[in-house]
Amino acid sequence: MQARLIILGLIVMAFMGLGLVAYHYKVEARDAQTAERAAKADLKVALDVNTANQETIGRLQAQAATDAKLTAKLAEQLAAANQAFIDNNAALAALKDANADVRNFLALPVPPDLRKLYDKPEATGGR
Repeated sequence: MQARLIILGLIVMAFMGLGLVAYHYKVEARDAQTAERAAKADLKVALDVNTANQETIGRLQAQAATDAKLTAKLAEQLAAANQAFIDNNAALAALKDANADVRNFLALPVPPDLRKLYDKPEATGGR
């Protein structure tokens, strides 16, 4: 009889152990499902952020291309203005050398009221 009780006790303990193992796997499965849902939510957020970043990068690249075109155009305009200035100075020097009236006119002193306009710091770039 005592052996039967021991065997019965061992069987009950085995079923309890089996039940605990099953319960443990059930809890692990539930935790895994929760982790899966969280991972899917995080993935969606990451994909949304990535999409927004790609759109921003596209806009920035387009703006950079526009900026480069405008900078090149401005550089061309500046080069043309510098060349026009050089050409005008060369023409003035040639005219001064070739024409005595022009040479005499350019040798005249600048009136003081007019000189004030040219001597302002704004007109000379603060020099």
